[in-house]
Amino acid sequence: MSAIQWTIPKADALRLREQYRRALFDNILPWWCEHSIDGECGGFYSCLGRDGQPYAGDKYVWMLGRQIWMLSHLYNRYEANPRWRDLAQHGASFMLGHAFREDGKMYFRLRRDGTPLATVLSLYTECFAAIGLAELSKAARDDSLWERAVSMYDRILPRLGQPSDTAHLGYPLKAEFHLHAHDMLRLANAWVFNEIAPDARWEADISLSVESVLKRHWKPDLGVLLENVAPDGSAILDLPEGRMVHPGHAIESAWMLMEVARKRNDEPLMHTAIDITLKSLERGWDEAFGGIRYLLNLDGTPTHPLEADVKLWWPHGEALYALLQAWGYTGRHDIRKWYKRVHDYTFDRFPDPDYGEWFGYLNRDGSPVFTAKGNGWKGFFHLPRVLLRGYQLVCDAVQGD
Repeated sequence: MSAIQWTIPKADALRLREQYRRALFDNILPWWCEHSIDGECGGFYSCLGRDGQPYAGDKYVWMLGRQIWMLSHLYNRYEANPRWRDLAQHGASFMLGHAFREDGKMYFRLRRDGTPLATVLSLYTECFAAIGLAELSKAARDDSLWERAVSMYDRILPRLGQPSDTAHLGYPLKAEFHLHAHDMLRLANAWVFNEIAPDARWEADISLSVESVLKRHWKPDLGVLLENVAPDGSAILDLPEGRMVHPGHAIESAWMLMEVARKRNDEPLMHTAIDITLKSLERGWDEAFGGIRYLLNLDGTPTHPLEADVKLWWPHGEALYALLQAWGYTGRHDIRKWYKRVHDYTFDRFPDPDYGEWFGYLNRDGSPVFTAKGNGWKGFFHLPRVLLRGYQLVCDAVQGD
């Protein structure tokens, strides 16, 4: 497979380039740079209201790691703006000073001053902290940060693909699952490390992740990517958790596979990733109200989480980038229609025209669940990541036209 052959009309590409640029550089990025910085105690606020004012001082450590990564990534991949690097260092200083336990694991949640509040979700927290430090090591030209990041990677990798050290549902369950999230984390971490310092080790972990997603979780006979399967990849359909479909995760995983396919010129992988994207959208799209449902079960039975019908900001962003790659590569009319459908819903519903940034959580009918812009799950990561990637993709397309 050759490099992506851009098939989107130039007028569309120019329009999207400007829309993505405005959304990221005129809205999302300045909003977080203005409101999230805790200049007194250090680090970044996680809990921010509609107008950007903190409604709690709590700091969620995986949000710290993600914001450190995103700011450093912008510095490394878009523009060497010293303010972005300095803000990333500001966050890293707080994280390194407060977020680690003596055994090397990390706290999940801190008080404003860095006092620990919770240790759950340690594995996920460590993954995002590792990529944050790795990306910052390049921006800051700091070998000690790179060594710390690699050491964390070494601790994380043997635990991925194993029963999680965090209870799957918040309580112990006498069933072993292989989690799709673990494959995604391995792939995302290895990709970041490989971009900074290419090495056969990272490539091997990328390959391992791709193979596990496709052989364990992707079920082409069912047309679905299952979140939770048995360790050998077999479906556990007698439990609701084994029937769970997470369209946003599946599509996020798919665009990662597309990036691997483009880099490796792997045409079959590209087409499989496109198929995962389209099957996930077909299953997850709410035909009555529009938007992508958060969760559903394969057979239509009730999901364990009650928020299944909520429309979240990040699955829509992931879908835009996945569809943009797929449309650009294939030029297919059905993919163009899907892109427009998701694009129109996303840009009509999520941006806040009065206070900036985007609403994160919509009811099934598209009205906001609440108007806060930041919490322990919504921060400066998913949205700027896909906006930057989408912007750079259309920039490359226009320049190569």
